[in-house]
Amino acid sequence: MTEANGGRKAAAADAVAPDADGATMPDADVASPPDAGSTQPAQRPQRPAALVFTQAVLALQAFAALFATLLVSGLDKAGTVNVPAGVTWGGGLALVLLLGYAVGQQKKRWGRWLGWILQLPMLVGAVIEPAIAIIGVMFVGLWIMALRIGGRIDRERAERIEAARAAPSDVPPPAEDAE
Repeated sequence: MTEANGGRKAAAADAVAPDADGATMPDADVASPPDAGSTQPAQRPQRPAALVFTQAVLALQAFAALFATLLVSGLDKAGTVNVPAGVTWGGGLALVLLLGYAVGQQKKRWGRWLGWILQLPMLVGAVIEPAIAIIGVMFVGLWIMALRIGGRIDRERAERIEAARAAPSDVPPPAEDAE
């Protein structure tokens, strides 16, 4: 066995920490440095689950707002609702753009508040078409779930990482077969 292979195995063993059940899992916080002969990039830290979930909900809601705009425009042409085209397209596309902007602002503290505020226009859409409010209620539920479940996952990850750091690291490296 060459020195380069042994070095890579030791580096890989250092980046693995035991979880609560004793199984080994890669440590999300530790980015192992790339080996000189390796072509793989360094491991990036894991993104917070709450961030990923809230961004996904807002991005999907932007598509729903676009489709709601198309619905209201079609109902206006059919004569079912009476909303000026400028209000329909201006308000609908503004909401789509604001939702898209809010996706990128979720890393900031006020980004969550922006997400909460942008839940309101879909609920107020009941004035024009009740189906829009039904979709809005579904997205409010998804938003709440994204915040709660994402927060819980992030807390559990932090606890697991802290437990792995506090645990003694006297786990012997895997035995190598002598050839």
